Amino acid sequence: MKTILQFHEEAEFLRESSGSNIEKALVKAVKVLALFHIPHYVCGGFAVQEHGYPRFTVDVGIIVPDVDFARERLALNGFKENPGSKMTVTDRDTQVEIDLLPGGNKVDPGPLTFPVPTHVSSEPQILTLQDLISLKLSTYIGRGVHRIQDYADVVKLIEANHLPRDYGVDVKVRDAHRKAWDEIHFVHCPTEGR
Repeated sequence: MKTILQFHEEAEFLRESSGSNIEKALVKAVKVLALFHIPHYVCGGFAVQEHGYPRFTVDVGIIVPDVDFARERLALNGFKENPGSKMTVTDRDTQVEIDLLPGGNKVDPGPLTFPVPTHVSSEPQILTLQDLISLKLSTYIGRGVHRIQDYADVVKLIEANHLPRDYGVDVKVRDAHRKAWDEIHFVHCPTEGR
């Protein structure tokens, strides 16, 4: 099994080889958040990359306790507010969009709320693998086929990390995790003789 450092190196290689500026925008954003004592968690595709599934993504998801306060502070420090959205800003240099997500609340009908970050840091605080998988499953449960990438991320994270069937995801999404695990490990073979 690969180490966290190996996962990070693969994710960094993907970002560099694809010409992506998401890491640059993320680092800039978390430094601004730290300057104003705003704790955060990094989630979404960037966190998926860091946890072992190096897939392409074009934006960054950051969970914060107060979206409005974080958006205002980012808008005053190198980011621009996006018309029509109260939860996104765009880095003026890289044009990478940052999705600000409300800790303690939810943005879809899934069963879970986003965790509330408490640690302030000028370094990206990647959401734990358990929380990431739980949130991805919650979003998939709430939005179904419209969030199929979240389910695909869960499948790839289970495979990359060799997770057990009873991995410690939130109880509200445990059945969905077990279903994904079963689909991975018990692929039905076509009946012979047909």
